[in-house]
Amino acid sequence: MNLPETDFSEAIRNKIPGLKLGLLLTKNINVTKDSPVADRAFEEVHMFISRKFAEAPPAEDEVVGAVRRMYRRIGWEPTRYRPSSEAMIRRIIKNKGLYRINNIVDLANIVSIRFYLPMGLYDSAKINGTIIFDVGRENEVYEGITKPVIHAAGKLILRDDDGIFGNPTADSKRTRITSETKQCLALFFTPPEVADSRLAETLDYLQKLFLADQPNAAFEMIVRVCR
Repeated sequence: MNLPETDFSEAIRNKIPGLKLGLLLTKNINVTKDSPVADRAFEEVHMFISRKFAEAPPAEDEVVGAVRRMYRRIGWEPTRYRPSSEAMIRRIIKNKGLYRINNIVDLANIVSIRFYLPMGLYDSAKINGTIIFDVGRENEVYEGITKPVIHAAGKLILRDDDGIFGNPTADSKRTRITSETKQCLALFFTPPEVADSRLAETLDYLQKLFLADQPNAAFEMIVRVCR
């Protein structure tokens, strides 16, 4: 399978022109519970975030602020529904620790934390058709990983031919990474104000971590820009 086609709805084109989606498709993966690579990377990112936000709160960072504005451009309040990256950063700052899921999810979360960009991670074999970045419509819902029902109305969402499968705050049960997953798609939701170089560095770092953990992995990478 190659990188899936992606597109932007009219609502996204009107409200967030210039938004970027950074995609990394990783093939030939082996999902395991433990990973020495993830263990080391977790320690490093914990130290990095603890030092970075020792004096100033995350809200004062320009990338965190840009992600919040991305939410607010469609009327979605980011202080109520935290972007996944900021939610994990705040857990580190409050010494609450981070949930460990598996090697693939853990490594992707580390990169999301390190670069402050919300990220979705999906079993690409479970995505059907073109991925559309959209705004949820009235009464639309989907099944989350930890919540049976997630209301999508007025939120940034991803949909394919089978329906909604995630947003920058919560992924779906349908496309989650499991022990059977053999290829995954990481997608970074990147506001227009964030430099192209930062998104490129984010994708490169995730590829580096995945390759350290999965020596036989193969990759495809692309950035899609909303115009």
